[in-house]
Amino acid sequence: MLHFNCRRHICVQQRTITMPVKTTEVYARPIWKHVNTPCSAVQVQTQNPNQMCTRVQLVHEQAFRDVIRHKSAQQVTYDCCNGWERELPQSDSCLKPVCTNPCQNGGTCTAPDVCSCSLGFTGQFCEHDVNECEEEKPCDQTCINTVGSYFCKCREGFVLQPDQQSCKKNGIEDDDAFEARDLENEIESSDNEDMSARLQKIERSLANERVHTNELQKSLQATYNVVDTLKTRLSTIEKQQQDINRLQSNLYATESRTNRLEGMLNMLMKCRNGPNAYCP
Repeated sequence: MLHFNCRRHICVQQRTITMPVKTTEVYARPIWKHVNTPCSAVQVQTQNPNQMCTRVQLVHEQAFRDVIRHKSAQQVTYDCCNGWERELPQSDSCLKPVCTNPCQNGGTCTAPDVCSCSLGFTGQFCEHDVNECEEEKPCDQTCINTVGSYFCKCREGFVLQPDQQSCKKNGIEDDDAFEARDLENEIESSDNEDMSARLQKIERSLANERVHTNELQKSLQATYNVVDTLKTRLSTIEKQQQDINRLQSNLYATESRTNRLEGMLNMLMKCRNGPNAYCP
């Protein structure tokens, strides 16, 4: 297959086709005919010896008939390239891509077996839902993933802001007040990426001058609490590693001593069975 016009997705294809060919042939056609022949002696009832008798005889005569035979031939055609088809039967270009599996969840086929997915979906054929809560972490407090989207919720005592992501304490009059997440209450369920995302949000709020002094102090204090907790965990892990190293040293020393004792025991047993050159 050769490309004839890449932009129009027309390809030159050579195909083997079978064509009917009409020919005329001669054949021998059998027919029954009346033939006059001299009568036999039994058939002759008169004294005339030249009497002729008529009988039916099968004969073959030349005839003609039309015969259809099929002949193979190579034919060059201009057709749509693989993965493309015509938008309309009368179109002279193949501009419609073909996806072997239909694009799901509102996706659009933009190239052969390639789907352009709607917001909130991914995959070759847009068959997978994007979990925005895990990948983007858009909410201040609680994120609920849905098919194709998500929504945010606030804990008791907080109200969701018009951006549908931020949470603010009830009773704060300033519409631009920013309520940072209570990091110290969520240390156990958070990972480093989550904490980094929270700190980035505080930095963005500082850049926009949206956060009050008391709220900033609370956010920083919560962050310091997380840092202290991580330091404590690191110290515990380092101590455990020291214990592991000490146990490994004791294990190696004990194993070496045991091997030496086993060698001495084997030699003692041999010497008891009979003296040899290795006995003391």
